[in-house]
Amino acid sequence: MKMAKRVSKDAKNNTIKNNLQKYSKLDQEEILKDFEIQQFGLKEAEVERQLEKCGANKLDPKRFNFPLVFFKCFFSPFNLILIIIDVYSFYNYIGAIAEEKDTFDLAGALIVLIMILLSGSITFLQELRSFFVIRKMTFDNKKTTHAIRDTDYDIKNIDNANSIKLIKEAKSIDSEDLVPGDLVYLSNGDLIPADIRIVWSNNLYLNQSSLTGESFPVQKKETNSNKEYLEFENICFTGTNVVSGSALGVVLSTAKYTYFSTINDKVTQKRPKSSFDKGIKKVTFLLIAFMLSVTPIVFLVFGLRPLEDNEKWLNAALFSISVAVGLTPEMLPIIITANLSRGYAKIKKQEVLVKNLNAVQNMGAIDILCTDKTGTITSGEIVLDKVLDLTGSKSEFVNHALYLNSYFQSGFQNPIDQAVLITDKLAKPNVEEYTKEWEVPFDFKRKILSVILTKNDEKEIFTKGAVEEVLAICNRVLINGKIENLTKDYIEKIKSKTKEMNTEGYRVVGIAHNHLEDEDIEEDLVFLGFATFFDEPKVTSKQIIKSLKSRGIETKVLTGDNEVITRAICKKVDFKITKLYTGKEIEEMSETQLARAVIDANVFVKLSPIHKSIIIKALKDQEHIVGFMGDGINDAPVLRESDVAISFIDASNIAQDAADIILVNDSLMVIETAVHEGRASLANILKYIKVTIASNFGNVLSVLVALFLTTVEPMQPIHLLLQNLLYDIVMFAFIFDKVDAKFTESPRPLRTKNIIWFTIINGPVSSIFDISTFLVLLFAFKSQVGVPFGMGVNKDTLPEHSVATFNASWFVVGLMTQTAVMQMYRTEKLPFIHSNASIQVNIATVFVCAMAIIVPYTPINQLVQMEQPPLVFMPVAIGFVLCYITLAQCVKMAYIRRFKEWL
Repeated sequence: MKMAKRVSKDAKNNTIKNNLQKYSKLDQEEILKDFEIQQFGLKEAEVERQLEKCGANKLDPKRFNFPLVFFKCFFSPFNLILIIIDVYSFYNYIGAIAEEKDTFDLAGALIVLIMILLSGSITFLQELRSFFVIRKMTFDNKKTTHAIRDTDYDIKNIDNANSIKLIKEAKSIDSEDLVPGDLVYLSNGDLIPADIRIVWSNNLYLNQSSLTGESFPVQKKETNSNKEYLEFENICFTGTNVVSGSALGVVLSTAKYTYFSTINDKVTQKRPKSSFDKGIKKVTFLLIAFMLSVTPIVFLVFGLRPLEDNEKWLNAALFSISVAVGLTPEMLPIIITANLSRGYAKIKKQEVLVKNLNAVQNMGAIDILCTDKTGTITSGEIVLDKVLDLTGSKSEFVNHALYLNSYFQSGFQNPIDQAVLITDKLAKPNVEEYTKEWEVPFDFKRKILSVILTKNDEKEIFTKGAVEEVLAICNRVLINGKIENLTKDYIEKIKSKTKEMNTEGYRVVGIAHNHLEDEDIEEDLVFLGFATFFDEPKVTSKQIIKSLKSRGIETKVLTGDNEVITRAICKKVDFKITKLYTGKEIEEMSETQLARAVIDANVFVKLSPIHKSIIIKALKDQEHIVGFMGDGINDAPVLRESDVAISFIDASNIAQDAADIILVNDSLMVIETAVHEGRASLANILKYIKVTIASNFGNVLSVLVALFLTTVEPMQPIHLLLQNLLYDIVMFAFIFDKVDAKFTESPRPLRTKNIIWFTIINGPVSSIFDISTFLVLLFAFKSQVGVPFGMGVNKDTLPEHSVATFNASWFVVGLMTQTAVMQMYRTEKLPFIHSNASIQVNIATVFVCAMAIIVPYTPINQLVQMEQPPLVFMPVAIGFVLCYITLAQCVKMAYIRRFKEWL
């Protein structure tokens, strides 16, 4: 089924691209014939027919599947285990006769139930919150469009003469009512509502940066000479916008048949599981497998003991279930969610919107950050860099000429004019001294713009444009304040200088001037110099690339822009290019070549969205955790493909929709904060996972050995539950624990690597002291406790409080060792000397260790079926605790030497 859906989507994408290519080649009459209409401007019947055939011009809204999300949040594999155990606990309590009901059993069952509800609710609310964030950022299409319908004109070929008639007939309609074949009028500020074929234009310029990454507007006209569909000169794409000029165009496709919809399909389809999702799934199944494998062993060992007991197997079942409860790290969902929420809260302070809570840890896991160029590394805004005369020096007169041209021109307000007017890099003339006489507007054939101004009754012309075109209307040049003839040597020098600056990534504009006599003419001008413009890198781009490298994260640039501009930007931000590939080269590679190329190269240019997705997937296939930072419509599929997707508050809405993290301001340094918090969150999650599973493994070993040492169970279910609850207090405090700087220095994905070895090596350390405690109680304290060694003793013949005293004694040692050793395990350094825990952890540790003494040695023990251990046992218990933490530290150091890591 999945394969069929993928083939269907691929077929749809190919159909859309083939249609665009077909319509780009058709003339006006062929377009009418293809749509089976007689003239431009649909009749009402034709509109109805198309509307019935194609539907409204809107994409299906993304819906929130409440039942499915609710089920996933509350009935995860881990929660299912807790639910089964909790149902049994309630059943066991309700089924007990009145005198055997234990309120503590009920309290334990209620606590586990609260944990299930709390964990599920937090996850569900986070999913709900993310949905509403996405809904708020849905694609904001313009509500109305100027369409020409039901005219009395029988026009089959639109030209300059009849275009005015049609434009006057344009009526504002709801964009959702557009249908293929509609004739629409586009003008300054319009958002393109569908894929449109231009049939007539008047200096139409579109901003396509959200699709192509090109900062400068592109001209759209009636004909096309390009082969790449995103570069078709007579096709306007949904979601782009008109910067200036006007045009008439035919709607080719709407809604789910547009090029935009192919990107939207990618965004709304199920997203690949991230590194953290995969890690949590592996850890969850590892813990469940551990519990399910150990519990039957405990059941068999208990039941096969040579005891005369009619209810031996029933007791074995009850005891093994209590062990299963003890083995279940019921706090895991809470610990994970709480750690990620705390990381989110810290990131949020840096003006960052986190839509997906798991993205907090994914930020700490990434080892490669891929980024678009325009709007991410760069500001996406064109800035004036320098204004120079022909000698390469600054000149006030050249500055004035450039500024006056941009100030007085009234046509197309392009980014270059805006950059000139807002810059503080050039001296500005007093514009009040000038009066505008005339203007020769910019167009893409001439590629120059001139304004004729008068000052003190003297007429002057100020011109700027493409250097070669400006040179073509000049016959002189200004050198060191003197006007000389424009010789071949000067022309070669100017062209060489222009090429040099182009190679450095600058867009170069030529500036010319002349004093006019009678006619307003663009000829025989004086070439003054150059102005260079640049898509300026963000202030923090250089710093964040350097910072991420120091934290083990490699940056790769994936852009649709050309090689020259990209190399220049990389040079600006001190980004050393190791190797560079183009999108075309990527297409021609085999899987083996691609796998090597995506590792070797760190810059990829002239990429389509498909190319970017291919690169991301190739990196992920090699076990890399990949983040992607982008802001355009074309970046949305790539954002969905990555492990963690980063976008910006002013990005296209579809990019925001696909993002996990949205940066509210321009500073990229918040990424460093997010990386640090992600790694810190994982550290404290791993402390719980690794230490808890090792501790539980040690407890199981201790229980199994104890069953062979005596007929007395070392701990009753009520004691096991109480110990878990108190231990969880310490574990919850670790949400606020400090993290060693070394842990946050390199990428940290959540993986099950070495968890088994960590458990096998560190778990039995606690068993050594548990078994020592049993032996001391059975032999050295036999007279005070009353529990003898061996399995042949009938429990019914033991002194009245012997079992309760034995249980209480092990409770002291078991809880204190399990709690105190966390100070050793929380860091790979020497605790208290080289690494201190947070105050919350220290307080929780002292409190729980105190409770390990208070519960058995005070009247509280009656509430939990314990008896006070001998007072002389206390020094022994404390000695065991001190010896245990010392041995644990030594084993930890040996483990680190062997495995080169701790958590």
